[in-house]
Amino acid sequence: MGELATELNVESVLGSGGIIGETINDFQPRSSQLGMAQLIDEAIALGESRIIEASTGIGKSFAYLVPAFLSDAKVVISTGTRNLQDQLFQKDIPLIRKAIVSARKVALLKGRSNYCCPHRLKKYRAEDRFKSREMAAIFRAIDAWAELSDSGDIGEFADIPENDSLWYYATSNADNCLGGECPEIDRCFVLKARKRAMDADILVINHHLYFSDLALKEDGFGELLPDADVLIFDEAHQLPDIAGNFYGQQITMRQIDNLCRDITEAEIAEAAESKVLKKRGDRLNKAAADLRLALRPFAQKAEWERIQNAPAIHEAVSLMRQSIKALDDELEPMISRGKELAMCHRRLQTLKLNLASFLEPTDNRVSWYELNERSFRLVQSPLEVATEFRQQLDTAAFRSVIFTSATLSSQQSFQFYSNRLGLDGIDSVSFDSPFDYPQQAMLYLPTHLPDPSDERYAAIFGELCRTLVELTEGRCFILFTSYRMLTWTADYLRSHVTYPLLVQGELQRNELLQQFIKIDNPILLGTNSFWEGVDVKGDQLRCVIIDKLPFKSPNDPVYRKRIQQVNQKGGNAFLEVQIPEATISLRQGVGRLIRDVGDRGIVALCDNRLNTKSYGKGMLDSLPPMRRSSDIDEVRAFATRLADHDNQ
Repeated sequence: MGELATELNVESVLGSGGIIGETINDFQPRSSQLGMAQLIDEAIALGESRIIEASTGIGKSFAYLVPAFLSDAKVVISTGTRNLQDQLFQKDIPLIRKAIVSARKVALLKGRSNYCCPHRLKKYRAEDRFKSREMAAIFRAIDAWAELSDSGDIGEFADIPENDSLWYYATSNADNCLGGECPEIDRCFVLKARKRAMDADILVINHHLYFSDLALKEDGFGELLPDADVLIFDEAHQLPDIAGNFYGQQITMRQIDNLCRDITEAEIAEAAESKVLKKRGDRLNKAAADLRLALRPFAQKAEWERIQNAPAIHEAVSLMRQSIKALDDELEPMISRGKELAMCHRRLQTLKLNLASFLEPTDNRVSWYELNERSFRLVQSPLEVATEFRQQLDTAAFRSVIFTSATLSSQQSFQFYSNRLGLDGIDSVSFDSPFDYPQQAMLYLPTHLPDPSDERYAAIFGELCRTLVELTEGRCFILFTSYRMLTWTADYLRSHVTYPLLVQGELQRNELLQQFIKIDNPILLGTNSFWEGVDVKGDQLRCVIIDKLPFKSPNDPVYRKRIQQVNQKGGNAFLEVQIPEATISLRQGVGRLIRDVGDRGIVALCDNRLNTKSYGKGMLDSLPPMRRSSDIDEVRAFATRLADHDNQ
């Protein structure tokens, strides 16, 4: 740490007249930000943990980064997304480091599949495996870029998106990485990134990496944890769902296809005289395809127990198990022939064990499937993650763990969140937003809408959307709880308004957001992925319309089992689970509107249950203190004042 940094405290950095304000021109000291930073600074010093709700506008990134830089502790910061990782590392952290003249080392670490793999690049470089000259040319470009890159982070290669199938040949994953036996280990970008992580004072990761590589201690990466003193979870409201994904198991057609493809390639490379593994792999792929066909007559997503005894399903599963055994019988005698054959055999054993576990779930887990046009998923999920998550934290032995997000409480209580992660005994606190919500925003609560289940609802909702987007001249988010309603409303608006429509599913999410910012008077229609993590500031966004209260679908297999479990134990799942989850999601959606002190606009909640049901008041009271109205004329007058403000 630099000499200046040792003389600083949180207030001298973030307070009135602090050095951050001297470094950043538009920085405004905020009492809530300072209070949050002081609380985190104290927790780190005392070795205590905290749950901190930091409402929109506080600037929570600075509130936890400044104490991290001023401490002598090794700090791991886990973010909700890779985009937020990059923002912290490339924007926020350099600003703070410059302001306080800190010498603390900072590193960025992502999951294995985010880095080019020199071994796989070399392996496929000489092979004629690409379907077109264009794919081959792009692969050569990736190869050339990797030779010059310091990090190997595929996010730096902007010519193709990170989800492009071509990255399969240029990256590795936990399944196909050769680890210490890799012939290109001296050039491994993952090991280089991990070395920087080990040497860092502040390490920036994401939640998925925490659960996959840290918590599960895959490939020895868990060695980082004992050396870390402090763990800070940003966007901590995502943790229960992400934990549920990683504490479970899944089998996908893509996973099976990749395994069979890798077995064939390993056979060619290490047992060239053999042809049997490809035949057995083809048989397994066909068995997977047959299972997909057998699933088609049933619901797209449901508990496995609902269909497992159907003759076609039973036959398809039996064929898959036979195909796995036949492949295993041929592969096992060959594992001494080479490293890749041995690796494939271990993956096949994992597939066999996961399938057996899926077919015989325990009381605390639910097995379910999901089907689409080209693939399926067989998933086994835990019904609760609290016990495993808390044990994981205790084992890691952090001195201090900070959980922070804008939405952790429901109806002024943190109990629901604490229960889901097993955080009993950890103090919680909420910091209010510095925004002047009564002046900046109006909450419109129309009373003329029928119940969302009423067949008249869609037409009346569509007309209301038309009225509102005309009042704000587009510049609107319309957030939905279902694709069906989104599609219907998009068709309706195309026939009734002239403003440009940006519809989820027609473009990638990032492209939709970029278009929204660029074009005049846009209307964006989106479902759950747009309810959070979207940050549009200024007069480009003037209205957020939400069609229904975001109760999770009762058809979701895991959710339905959780509800059943609570009710069977004598609880009230509606009050204890459904209402809190819907409230937190509603707060996320409403929070898309006001992102800065200069933002203004209208939020329309088009679900009359907020007015007619007993739980409505509690949900409304959880929202920011906007002025409320059920009178469209008052909304129109507010929209007029917004227009006048824009024209000044």
